[in-house]
Amino acid sequence: MWRTRAERQADAARARAVAERASIEAQRARDQREMEHLEAEREMLKVRAELDAERGRLADQESDKRKAKSRLLRSRISLAVVLATANVGVNATAVLGQVLALVYGQHWSWWAAAPVAIVVESVAVNVGYFAHDKLIKGYNAFWLRLMSYGIGAGVGLFNYTHNKGLTETGEFAGVFGVASLLSPVLWQIYSQWRRWEDMRAQGLLEERTLHFPLLRWVIPSLRAETWEAFKYGVAEGIRSPEAALAEVRARNATGNARDLIRETQQALIDTQQDALRLALTHLAWVYDDLDGADPVGRAARERVEQITKRFQPFIPPFVPGSLVADPTPAGGNETGTDPEPKKPSEQDNSDARDRVRDVIRNRRVVPTKTAIAGEFGFSESWGYDRVKDVKDELSAKGWTFLKDGSAVPPPRSRRGSGTVPANGADLRAN
Repeated sequence: MWRTRAERQADAARARAVAERASIEAQRARDQREMEHLEAEREMLKVRAELDAERGRLADQESDKRKAKSRLLRSRISLAVVLATANVGVNATAVLGQVLALVYGQHWSWWAAAPVAIVVESVAVNVGYFAHDKLIKGYNAFWLRLMSYGIGAGVGLFNYTHNKGLTETGEFAGVFGVASLLSPVLWQIYSQWRRWEDMRAQGLLEERTLHFPLLRWVIPSLRAETWEAFKYGVAEGIRSPEAALAEVRARNATGNARDLIRETQQALIDTQQDALRLALTHLAWVYDDLDGADPVGRAARERVEQITKRFQPFIPPFVPGSLVADPTPAGGNETGTDPEPKKPSEQDNSDARDRVRDVIRNRRVVPTKTAIAGEFGFSESWGYDRVKDVKDELSAKGWTFLKDGSAVPPPRSRRGSGTVPANGADLRAN
């Protein structure tokens, strides 16, 4: 079938367009694969870099560990060599002393004296080592350690006594003796040093106590607080000075607050007691005014007695004259010279008898001669006479006086069976 030229050109153009699109798609696919390949290589390089960094870090850590172990090993070896050198030197000196004592003092051959001296000197060291090993394992090693020190002391005594009298070694006798004595002690210390951590874990070594700066012990204002914190830290096992000081300050603050509260409560109680005492004083006056009154007065008097009985347990015992201040010091007057002895007048005698009479009637007790004499300022013999006068007077009216100082009114007394508190009666009498 024949096609025109235009149609053939159009078909060729379409074919070229399809080929170009296919080429573009192929190029795009190649670019995409290239980008994926580059991204994969980039990720691979990143992972390799991270792996190399991790290997380097681990290698550095391992190197640091090896260096730390090497430094620790060198320090321990050097310290062990130093300590062992000192111990070996002490043992060599002790062995030399024994050899010289046996050779010059006992005329032994050196080839026989040397092994014997080494064996004898090593006995105390071996016993001490076994004692320390037994102690580490949790057993009692007191007797083994005591035996080790005893053997060392015995060998030291042998070295000293057998070398002291020799001309060749007499000047070194003390050195040989002390070397033998120190040998088991030094080896004990060396053995403990090898096992410090094990001994501390088992509680065989004491940890250091809390440490305060020297100035806290020197400054006077801080010394008491420091000592208290130190004692508290030792008692409670506290190792931090700051924690011990904080606890002591908190306890002191609590104690001060408790004391302040107690003082405030006591002041409030004293104020309330003073108020009750004054109220009871007024009730005592009412009681005396109602004595012998009509039935209404007697009912009021009974009411006063009930009130006083209710409040009596809250009032402390009254001391005669405690509420009266003495304007002059005892034993002198305002000018500071000794006063002349005061002679009682008839009015003083009458007032004293009234005072004794009021106490007996209101309190049902007999006041002592000392109380009356102290209240009026006269001698005890004068107070005894006034008390005796009133007792004789009331005995004639039917009162009975017991041995314990109590006073029993007559059976038909007009006074009620209630008692007025001592505080009110004493206040009114004063």
